[in-house]
Amino acid sequence: MNRGTPTVIPEFPPDASLARRFRVAWGFLLVSVLIGLGLRLQWVWPWTTLEYNHLLHAHSHVAFLGWVFNAFLVVALRHFVPPEETRDYDRIWWAMQLAVLGMLGTFPFQGYAPASIAFSTLHMAAAFVFAVKLWRRNRAVPAARPHLRLALAFMILSGGGPLALGVLPALGLRESPAYTLAIYFYLHCQYNGWFPFFLQALLLQRAQERGWRVDDTAATGAAWWLAVGGLLTFALSTLWCGPPAVVGWIAVAGGVMQAVGAVRFVCAVRGVPLPADRVVRLLAFVALGAWLLKHVLHLAGPWPGLAELTQQRFVAIAFLHLVFLGLVTPALLVWAHGCGWLPAGARLRLGAGLLLAGTAITESLLVVPTFVGGLPFGWMLPLPLLVASALIVAGVAVLRPRGSDLPAA
Repeated sequence: MNRGTPTVIPEFPPDASLARRFRVAWGFLLVSVLIGLGLRLQWVWPWTTLEYNHLLHAHSHVAFLGWVFNAFLVVALRHFVPPEETRDYDRIWWAMQLAVLGMLGTFPFQGYAPASIAFSTLHMAAAFVFAVKLWRRNRAVPAARPHLRLALAFMILSGGGPLALGVLPALGLRESPAYTLAIYFYLHCQYNGWFPFFLQALLLQRAQERGWRVDDTAATGAAWWLAVGGLLTFALSTLWCGPPAVVGWIAVAGGVMQAVGAVRFVCAVRGVPLPADRVVRLLAFVALGAWLLKHVLHLAGPWPGLAELTQQRFVAIAFLHLVFLGLVTPALLVWAHGCGWLPAGARLRLGAGLLLAGTAITESLLVVPTFVGGLPFGWMLPLPLLVASALIVAGVAVLRPRGSDLPAA
């Protein structure tokens, strides 16, 4: 168990290509939130003949694959891929960009159709190659390696959801619960596996690079508690279809295991210092709070009285935004600041403030009416949601990464 003075591993400076690729990922984030603003605008003033669900598919695919996956790939090249092998990932990168651009050009106009499915399949194939290469050859430290490999495993496992979506209609099950559960399975493996485990691996890797104290034994143990708990809490996504009572208890067991894993992980990284910059420190606190809240919700979700509320559509959307805008995006901003890629001073304060304000308003408007039985003027809800989306767009635009490749002061 490593609790003494840690061994500092070599840290390679980020090169210009990584900065450019991160700006590409950020550009896709901007496109995604602009589409989200357009979706909110549809509620207030229908502005296009494009189908709402088609735009929703474009929004989610660009957010997941254009922003998060691209940013994670840049993180992997920076911290996990051996330096002599980084060029081996160029074809993977360009295949993914072609796939995301193809989905952006097809989903808004035709939804799930042969062209968009082809581009989705291309990205899935590239992601599989990426996962296999990184699994076999990486320079993750011992504490980070199980988190990294579990992230890759969950990412590959999530692909079973989209594959099932192609098979189930052919079997005449398009309107069956299995079709909806396939979608939930994909989202669950992404939001409770691929996203958090990769960020956990990044934190542990950075700690080792910087010489911060980490309890390797607790970090490794946390990975397996969180992984098994993450698999079991998929039972939460099935409660809406009235499964046997044992499924509810499986969800409870999963929530408890995740809570144990979360506590062990916090204990493992308690020696990691907070960022010196106040704005970046706030972003780190938001990411940590969203990560902890995610586990609290999984622990509380199966209990009587709450299970019905958590199945409400707006609450489910709020959970997705909690992880995407509350955990993943702030965590990546903290990391990008360490690479010197974020604007400094007033622009950083303004952009982070707008982004966090829009996220907080969105979460409140989605959740509060469900728990208090509606708002007095609930019919006006689309307008403040539109304003919140505009704040998020403004925040992302202001935070546009700069070209500097020097570490932040």
